[in-house]
Amino acid sequence: MNKRLLILAGGMSSRMKKAAENIQLDQQLIQQADTLTKGMIQVGSAGQSLIDYQLKNAQDAGFNEVLLLLHPEDALTQEYYESAATQQKYAGLSFRYARQFIPADRQKPAGTADAVLQALQQTPDWQIGRLVICNSDNLYSIEALNVLWNSEKPNALISYDREALRFAPERIQAFAVIRNDEEGNLIDIHEKPSQEEIDSILEKTGRVGVSMNLFVVEAEKILPCLETTPYHATRNEKELPTAINKLATIEKVAVFPLSENVPDLTNKQDILTVQNYLKAHYSSLN
Repeated sequence: MNKRLLILAGGMSSRMKKAAENIQLDQQLIQQADTLTKGMIQVGSAGQSLIDYQLKNAQDAGFNEVLLLLHPEDALTQEYYESAATQQKYAGLSFRYARQFIPADRQKPAGTADAVLQALQQTPDWQIGRLVICNSDNLYSIEALNVLWNSEKPNALISYDREALRFAPERIQAFAVIRNDEEGNLIDIHEKPSQEEIDSILEKTGRVGVSMNLFVVEAEKILPCLETTPYHATRNEKELPTAINKLATIEKVAVFPLSENVPDLTNKQDILTVQNYLKAHYSSLN
């Protein structure tokens, strides 16, 4: 079976594009943050993007197919990776591309569940078999990728210990909490839990696991869930965690706890943090 990775890079990056005061960033990086998809900002010491690092981890984890889901107006990413493939920069990886087209009645993409659905609809041969789904603005470890793919259950996700993520408390509070049963199967990805619910989980399990949108799924099982995912009542987007929750009502979805930091590019303030992380952990990637 081919080891497939779907990277979602079709968002509008609205939080990244917001103005930031008193930030010590090169003007070129600020321009990139204002114009590019987040995963293509040159955060590496030699100008690599965060997607470059994700692809390196995917290589090392033995993946051989990558599908990049892009914004319809993204004129850079596909050309960049087509050139990289020609130069054998990512030997062993084959690349595919899809676009998250925006409905006529909307001004921005319809959310991450819609992104995965459009990617699979545009790539019919990916509609059978397993695939890992991840964001383009996070950097997931080789271990996390291996844990998911090697799961005995075909559908699974990583539950990250929120205390290991090294984010500001107010940011962590916004993360959806993963609830699982005693057998390690997903109950739900619970959005905006109350402090009482958090305290109850801590008392019961000794940890709070949160979602960083890293999943492995059987394509033929997730497709009906994606097709029937409703728009979120507040954000007006079709969200992938909602589809995963639907999947968990018909199939067992394994939950794997992991305690590690996950670099994240949400806003301009994150760029320096990610740069420092990459210098400390990826000195060999030039």
